Amino acid sequence: MSDNPRRIVFVHAHPDDETIGNGATMAKYVAEGAQVTLITCTRGEQGEVIPPELKHLEGQADRLGDHRVAELAAAMTVLGVRDHRFLGDPTVPGRTAQAVRASKSSVFADSGMAYDHDGGVIPSPTPPPGAFALTPVEDAATHLAAALRELRPHVVVTYEPGGGYGHPDHVQAHLVTMRAVELAAIEGPEGEEAWPVPKVYWTVQPETLTREALRTLNSSLGDAYTGVDPDGRLPSVVMADELVTAAVDATGQLVAKADALRAHATQAVVGPGNAWFALSNDVAQPLLAMEFYRLVRGRPGADVDELGRETDLFTL
Repeated sequence: MSDNPRRIVFVHAHPDDETIGNGATMAKYVAEGAQVTLITCTRGEQGEVIPPELKHLEGQADRLGDHRVAELAAAMTVLGVRDHRFLGDPTVPGRTAQAVRASKSSVFADSGMAYDHDGGVIPSPTPPPGAFALTPVEDAATHLAAALRELRPHVVVTYEPGGGYGHPDHVQAHLVTMRAVELAAIEGPEGEEAWPVPKVYWTVQPETLTREALRTLNSSLGDAYTGVDPDGRLPSVVMADELVTAAVDATGQLVAKADALRAHATQAVVGPGNAWFALSNDVAQPLLAMEFYRLVRGRPGADVDELGRETDLFTL
């Protein structure tokens, strides 16, 4: 376990989620010398595949899962994150595809998802065996709590209760993380020292800025991609401005974030000038170097911007 004076853990559901939500923050803190750890809950093996030359992987869970593990490793190399793990995996960070297969029984499965008649995300009607979203929260949280006791992070970051946009694995990751933080504050079953996590944040976006960014982006898009309606209902990651308590300016890491997202080639396309990205639905979204958070555990730090938002997740 590192004795680095600044340690932060990000918990995400699938490969690519970490780069979309926190890639710039991760790269910024790595560059500043902090110990950054990513814990991913599944291999993302139920995801849709964008490039035609890789389309044959779609629907082949083992092969797609292995491919996405490799994409994640490449993305973490770009961001400089050396410690990346999978929840429930007994091996240490940066495992290979061979290690994935060898320890598959200890890895939670991507639950998949479906869409309702309004295009909203709902649980898959045919989730695979071992689906993360159907795993008892306590079981998965026990694995994560053990990692938190080992890593002793000063900060833990995960999704807000809606999981960003409703994916069942994202919602489960939120529940598991919040419970794991509680469990980590208690001595472990083998006498592991308890670790009360000082600060916990949810990844969010302020409503005003998000709607403005969508309007700006939509005015520049061509015919290949559509944009999100800036006046319509937005996903749960978007919150009222006053609920956003931290803003991390990682402008210098935008190129790294974009390049890391390009490494997730099965899942994402990055637009010209690193201005936007799109997933398999061909809906363009702004690619932001300013990343936002809501503090839900711990006290806010003294370093704030003109709106009173923390500018450093570590400050107490």
